[in-house]
Amino acid sequence: MTCMVGELRIDKDRHGLPTVFTEPGREPDWSRPVCLLLHGYNVNAQTANTSYTQLFGTIRRQAGLPPFLQKRSWLVSWPAYASWGLGRGKTIFSPLTYPLQIPSAVDAADALKRYIDRSNADGVEITLLAHSLGCRVALELLDRYASSPGGTASQFPLVVLMAAAIPTYFFEDRERLWRGALLPRQTMVLFSGRDSILTGPFRVGQTIAGEGMFPKAVGATGRPMSGFWTHVIPTRNRHSGYFVDPTTAGHIAQSFGQAPPKLLPVLDETITTPDPPRILPQLELGSRSPL
Repeated sequence: MTCMVGELRIDKDRHGLPTVFTEPGREPDWSRPVCLLLHGYNVNAQTANTSYTQLFGTIRRQAGLPPFLQKRSWLVSWPAYASWGLGRGKTIFSPLTYPLQIPSAVDAADALKRYIDRSNADGVEITLLAHSLGCRVALELLDRYASSPGGTASQFPLVVLMAAAIPTYFFEDRERLWRGALLPRQTMVLFSGRDSILTGPFRVGQTIAGEGMFPKAVGATGRPMSGFWTHVIPTRNRHSGYFVDPTTAGHIAQSFGQAPPKLLPVLDETITTPDPPRILPQLELGSRSPL
């Protein structure tokens, strides 16, 4: 099963500016709601396609795949690995270059916003499903809209963050991205304390990148537990286990109103906080408030 109708590929144009490229005649219909799938670090388009195909298959088996996901999803392929000019593929050293990929995630968000803004997407509802460093792309994108003068015409009804490779202090200390985190109507964070990538290499990579001193990850802790996310779901997943995890699939299906036919596994430590009060100062976006 191919899980998306097309690909939005981010690459540099002839002027060196990160830009979204599409196949001729294949672009989202921005007059209708759209779901964007954001992959993580050291992942190419083919691997991302496989991962989200697995996720959609797991959702289908667990609860039935919502038609919206099947028909309105687009993979955002961004340069999340190192080639160093040696070709389009990854080098054997790419897994060691995580700190260099953080700027790539920021550039991808800039390119995606420019593309959406010029695509006559006024008022469109955009759902974001993201994994790992793709969650950074998602929140960088949201932050740009939250910081736009007069707010944004686009709407973000749901954001799903799996194994989010983002420091918790960004939000706890209102350091970065917290404005964008307030923008969606619902934000589901799925995290795992068993994620050895986020509890180890991530903390080292963020330190090297100059973003804190061995900071903890949202995707390893679920933090902050209130004020930003509407649903915080602990799992027992390793870093890439979300794509085949029935619990993850069931919660995503429920967020789209697709009730699983059987009860989900119960985790004693599950924390679900539907629609918690926004305890932070209200974000001023002209006359519009995301709250």
